[in-house]
Amino acid sequence: MSNEPDVQLIERCLNGDNRAFGDLVERYQKPLFNAALKIVNDRDMAKDVTQVAFIRAYEKLETYNQKFKFFSWIYRMVVNEAINVLRQRKVQVDIDECQMQTNENPESNLHHRQVEEKIETAVANLPLDYRMVTIFYYFANLPYNEISFVLGIPEKKVKSRLYSARQILSRTLSEKELAYND
Repeated sequence: MSNEPDVQLIERCLNGDNRAFGDLVERYQKPLFNAALKIVNDRDMAKDVTQVAFIRAYEKLETYNQKFKFFSWIYRMVVNEAINVLRQRKVQVDIDECQMQTNENPESNLHHRQVEEKIETAVANLPLDYRMVTIFYYFANLPYNEISFVLGIPEKKVKSRLYSARQILSRTLSEKELAYND
């Protein structure tokens, strides 16, 4: 895999070097697959979503705006494709497991896993708009401006949805004797 910056790989690809796009695929395949998996909650569908996004990115590479990170640009394609797949299949989405690394005793590990499951269930039951910003902010660690770009909504709306999602999660988790603190 090349250590070249994304923009150089894109330039090479636009000039006919298809191996350069292969380097971009290799660089971003895993995080994009993981993002798709968190949205569609099915490994095969996530693979398909990721593949379709890479194909679309390749076909539309000349429209890429270097003002934005390539990752954000293609991430948006993954999100859009994942949402399309969900709409077509009307699948109930659950959040993929978020592994907690802990060196505690087995009883404590069990407790942590139970807490994780309650949080995952609460996030999975959020309305799609709120779930998306929650996943991007907390699981993908995207900043507000990138979430805004990925979802195609103003940054203010991202903050508003995240605030609303936190309120819903707080109520839901409080009912389950879990306080949501941020």
